[in-house]
Parts: sequence; structure tokens; C-alpha cells
Amino acid sequence: MASSESSSGAGSDGTAVAVVAGAARATRAGRVRLEGLARDLFGDDGVRIDEARRTRIRAVLADLIQTIEGRMRRDLLLRLAADVPADVLMMLGNMTVAVAQPLLDGEGDRRVDHALVAVLARRVDEHRLVVQARTAMAQDPDLVERPLLAGLAGHDDRGVAAAARAMIECEAGRQARFDEPVLPLEDLPAAVRARLTWRVAAAVRRWIARQHVPAAAVIDRAVAAVAGGLLATAAEVPDHDAVAIGLARAMLRTGLADDAGTVAFAVEGHVAAAVAGLALRAGIGMDAAWDMVLDPDGARLLVLLRAAGIDRAAAAALILRWPDGAASFDAIGDRMAAYDALSVGAAQDAIDLYRLDPAYVAALEAAAR
Repeated sequence: MASSESSSGAGSDGTAVAVVAGAARATRAGRVRLEGLARDLFGDDGVRIDEARRTRIRAVLADLIQTIEGRMRRDLLLRLAADVPADVLMMLGNMTVAVAQPLLDGEGDRRVDHALVAVLARRVDEHRLVVQARTAMAQDPDLVERPLLAGLAGHDDRGVAAAARAMIECEAGRQARFDEPVLPLEDLPAAVRARLTWRVAAAVRRWIARQHVPAAAVIDRAVAAVAGGLLATAAEVPDHDAVAIGLARAMLRTGLADDAGTVAFAVEGHVAAAVAGLALRAGIGMDAAWDMVLDPDGARLLVLLRAAGIDRAAAAALILRWPDGAASFDAIGDRMAAYDALSVGAAQDAIDLYRLDPAYVAALEAAAR
């Protein structure tokens, strides 16, 4: 599948080999960073390399736990009205009374969930790119003459219009009042969502038990029913990535998906829509595409752009903004040189690993070690 010719005419030389090798190293480094972040989030409160990022991730997690707990407590008030003393019900209904969070905090690093940490980190990093894009638009009103997503919401094709409106609605629920990131429960992978929900449910159950309420079996059944109902409801709502993929597919079907559209989404701050387009064109899943876009090294982004067939001008526009929007001119120049040296065929070969099931890849790596 690999081509011996670069699509830019630069040839498949040592630079291209270095890009692919760099992408492989970045994949391994990403796992190391994730493990370190997990320790930082749930360990002691010593000084961290990136305290601001850690603080924001913990805030997103705390908000997520509060949302789960709040829904549970409201439902439990009805289910336990006849079985729990009035004073306990009053505290359970008073959301200023901390119930689950202190118990979860007391678990420390025993509750480390690397998959959850990965989702939290991605949400914070995605939000950073969104904020950077919106700040740039505020500073330069001429940067976007006709917003693409808003225009698609009124498109003649009903499928495109519906997908665009769903994207707008989904994005609106992922930002708090003071421009802080929000991670809806529905956006968690199903397995991660279940683990966190049941952990919160257990903490709520432990709190009730500490109030010396005797009806243990009744409470267990009520808590289990509430948690199960919450998970069932969340499973019915499409997550953010699914909505973004739906929009990308609608645009591909109607011939609207092109390099200019991908750049327009990035410039407007609709990062997920841009990533979804790249994922479809490269033939990989959203998790892998996000991983490549947000990798601080930038090597995997180059591979993704080439594998997706993004032309040089569009690639330059994306490399300027991603993965952090703060790279030096020298770094940008080096990345563009590496992009020129990397052929589409070589990038497609390099990205094959991301088309495999992550569990399979992990098993292969474990066997190699």
C-alpha cells in the first residue's frame, strides 16, 4: 500500500521515516503521560508540572460526579419517602449537603480509572482548542465571513441540516456559564459511564448507611434501580463523537466534505466536527483521531493529515492551530517540512495500527514486552 513517491514530490526519504518513527514514539509517550496524569489527579496535592490543567480536569470530574449524584438523590427522594426518616430525606434533598464526593475523595488513588482520566483530559484539551479559536475570531471578526456550521443548519438537504442542528445543540451543552468545559454523562464511553455511576451509587448508599437507617435491603434496591435507570437513560442519548460523525457522514454523502470545510470547522471552534471529518477520510475511529490531533508532539497529527489526504494549504492551516496553537515559527516550519516529506501511502501504512481494536494492540504490545 505504501508509495515510494511523496504526493508533494519530495520523495520518501529519511525525514518521512523520522515522522513515522516519531508518531510511534508519541503513541508510547502518550500512555506514559496518561499514567502520570492519573497519579497526579488522585494522588497527593504536591506541585505538578501543569497544575492549571490538573485543576481543570479535577473540576470537570467533580462537576460530572455532582451531576450523577444530583440525579440519583432526586430520584431516591421519591423511592425512599416511606422507608427513610424525614431528617435524612431532608439532607438527601439539600444539594448543599455533600454526600458522595467526600467519600469518593477518601478513596484516593484506589479509584484511579485510566479510561476515565483519558476522557477527562481529552475534554479539557479539546476545550482549550475551542477557546483559542473563539478568541481568535473575537480578535479578528473578518476571520469568518459566513459561519459554516450555522449555514449547514439551514441547508436544503434535510439530513445535513438535521445533523448540523444536532451538532449545535450538542456543543451548547458542553460549556458552562463562565466558559469552563462540561463533560455530560452521555459523552462517557459506556463502560466508563457504568463504572463511575455505580461508584457514585455506592458512595450514596454508604452515606445513607452512616445515618443509621436500618432498611438496608430496601435502600440497596432503591439505589440500584435509580443507578440502572440513569444508565439506561444516558445510553439513549447519542454522544458528542457520534453526533460529529453523523455530521461528517452527511457532508460526505452530499459532497460537502472538503479540505476547506475541515479548516472552517477548526477556525470556528467546532473541533469535533473537524476531527470527525479527518477520522472518516483516514479510515480510523474518533478515539484514535482525537489522540492524534491532541498529541502535544505533533508527529501523529502530520500522519493523520497525510492519511486523510488533506492538501498542503489546509494542512498548514490546521498545523498552525493544532495541537496547541502556540508552536514557534521554527516548529511550524519543521512540521511542514515533515508533512512535505511524508507520502500519503506511507501515512496510510503508519495509521494502520489505529484501525485495529485497541485491546488487540495492547495485547500485542504486552506480548512484545
